[in-house]
Amino acid sequence: MTTNHLDRLDPALIRPGRIDVAELIDDASPSQTRKLFLRFYEGERDEAELERAANEIAQLVEENAGRGRRISMAALQGHFIRHPIDTVVQSKGELFP
Repeated sequence: MTTNHLDRLDPALIRPGRIDVAELIDDASPSQTRKLFLRFYEGERDEAELERAANEIAQLVEENAGRGRRISMAALQGHFIRHPIDTVVQSKGELFP
């Protein structure tokens, strides 16, 4: 079961025996962003170039988080799927329109 509003669920749904473990799946941190980028594009460029690009995307996530703008791992993955390594950094503005 997933929800964005645990407080709105009927207590009968979340009582012990029905829900035994609750996990917060939060938005992406800069560190998670960097790791996802490196895994997604592994082997597509030399390591130094990948590190620079990963750090640039992670910095964007960090800067926007400081402004209260967050992004999910799913949104990042979708961006990486839509953009090959050649255009992913140039299109980073699409992550926070």
